[in-house]
Amino acid sequence: MNRKYIPPKKNTNNLVTLALTLVVLALAAVVFIMILVLKDGRPADESKSTSIVSAQSAPQTDASSQAVSQDTSEPQTSETSSQTETSNYEDYIGVKYKIDISQWEQYIDPEDDTPYLILVNKTNPLDRNYVPADMIDVVHTRKDGRATQKMVRTAEKALEAFLLEAKEYGVTNVSVTSAYRSYDYQEQLFNSYVNQHLSKFSSREECEKYVETFSARPGTSEHQTGLTCDMHNLPSAEVTFANTPEAKWLAENAHRFGFILRYPADKTEITGYSYEPWHFRFVGRKAATIMYENGWCLEEYYAHIIENKN
Repeated sequence: MNRKYIPPKKNTNNLVTLALTLVVLALAAVVFIMILVLKDGRPADESKSTSIVSAQSAPQTDASSQAVSQDTSEPQTSETSSQTETSNYEDYIGVKYKIDISQWEQYIDPEDDTPYLILVNKTNPLDRNYVPADMIDVVHTRKDGRATQKMVRTAEKALEAFLLEAKEYGVTNVSVTSAYRSYDYQEQLFNSYVNQHLSKFSSREECEKYVETFSARPGTSEHQTGLTCDMHNLPSAEVTFANTPEAKWLAENAHRFGFILRYPADKTEITGYSYEPWHFRFVGRKAATIMYENGWCLEEYYAHIIENKN
């Protein structure tokens, strides 16, 4: 292709010289055209693809490893990239957002979801002095005289989008009754439950074990992370909420907004808590989608991450 032209000897016939010249020029033209083609584009089968995976190298499953093709041969603006990401996710799960999700995308699906995957349970407590940073008012706090609840900004903004979408499906009467709780507040709450049920047990220790099935000891409550909220449409949190259309829609769509139903009915032995159809935890859309598709609770998600790393 890059053959160098060698002038003919002076005694060579003029017709031969002309023919060689034309051949060399033709070859040069072919090379020039190929260079332009290689420079301007790539074959279509070399386009990149993206997969829905967690930022912590979550295990690949049949569902989570399905790739969604995306042509990257042309440069994209951040707005175009965001729209493409949303479109890919909608195609992946087979459900379109009814609201304009563009302004909420950065909260629902944060680029780095590590801060939102903190595991807090009976064996992974928080320090007494732990207070999450960047908390803001929860817009959907129940208007019944209670103090305005607070959550970490990213989680609260994702929650706003979640309930805006819910309204499009007729879920209009769900509100937040509890969100961030300090260590001290949780301590008071736990002790109040113990005192309330103490007469039913032979010892305080026995009573505390019972209370621990539905109320966390101070330091072990997810509410202290600022990433959790209790929301429902009943006078108080009751398991009967699970039977309402509102609860069913929330549970089936939470992952689309980065939330998980933290304490499912079939995971009580793993989580250590009874079924709470009102308790939602923000983890980011990537992890929430993986957990939803696999039927995992947060503890199981962590177990699979560790297994995958090993």
